Amino acid sequence: MLTKRDLLRSAAAIAAGAAIAKPSLLMAQSYPDIIEAKGIAEEGFIYGLPLVMNYAVMNEFAVDPKSSQFKAPFNEIDNMHHVATYEDTAIVTPNSDAPYSILWLDLRAEPMVISVPAVEKERYYSVQLIDGNTY
Repeated sequence: MLTKRDLLRSAAAIAAGAAIAKPSLLMAQSYPDIIEAKGIAEEGFIYGLPLVMNYAVMNEFAVDPKSSQFKAPFNEIDNMHHVATYEDTAIVTPNSDAPYSILWLDLRAEPMVISVPAVEKERYYSVQLIDGNTY
């Protein structure tokens, strides 16, 4: 099972690799000093961490059917029939008083159309779309 510690270790390795990577031929053939390497590693970590963490959630929710957090395969919506509890651990802080519907889309082959039902004015309704970078 992939743990958060493994994810953080992977992100740190990616950041460290970016910090010590050879500079391009257009730049001087010197390696960054420790301060510059630290800055590069921090930027790599900040850029890479959302990708790694989002991939872990995707793996738990849509890829690994043996996961205790598995919801549904790609392109199939899962309407959770309960509110989140302490056992829902794939996302750090799910809202514990709202029902969720979760859908992971694979858009490599074709676009998808999502339609949602009309909701009464006195009800709150939200749809959130997130890409691999968590934007």
